[in-house]
Amino acid sequence: MDSRRLDGGHARILEVLTGIDDDLSAAERCVGRILESEQKEDIALLWTEALVRYGRCFGKGLVPWGAREVVNSLPYLLRTRYRHFRRLRDTLISHPGGLDHTYGTKVVIGDDGSRRVQCEPISMFSLGRLEAIDFCELLVALQSLVARRRAGIRSNLHGRVCGMSDEVLRNLPK
Repeated sequence: MDSRRLDGGHARILEVLTGIDDDLSAAERCVGRILESEQKEDIALLWTEALVRYGRCFGKGLVPWGAREVVNSLPYLLRTRYRHFRRLRDTLISHPGGLDHTYGTKVVIGDDGSRRVQCEPISMFSLGRLEAIDFCELLVALQSLVARRRAGIRSNLHGRVCGMSDEVLRNLPK
């Protein structure tokens, strides 16, 4: 078996879409674990991971992959959820300390009796299972739309590859 690397705009978009699919799937797995978790601490950590993975899909540093078209094709309620969870991600993770957080000072006493003072962010609200259900519905819809876009790009690339001569294929970089 021999393989060759495909370069160019469509290949790059397919790579980005594959990463987006991975991130959306990871966010969905986190949401599934949120729905199963009994411990509040676990839920906070899982929400953080889910929102980070979700936010990466729509960051400004990505190669344009059609995010606007995907979001605009969502039904109104899911577009509203998209904006809501983007704001949550920005507020809670990218720019902590905003209106949704306050800080509390406490003393931590170690097993050896040592004491240290620390400040911790305290969320003004909590994300729980109800929000997870809404977020999951949004993630599933986005995954479906991204998969459709990805299949179209892959089909386009496949058509180009099938039209290449054996000599052109051999000259592609490994």
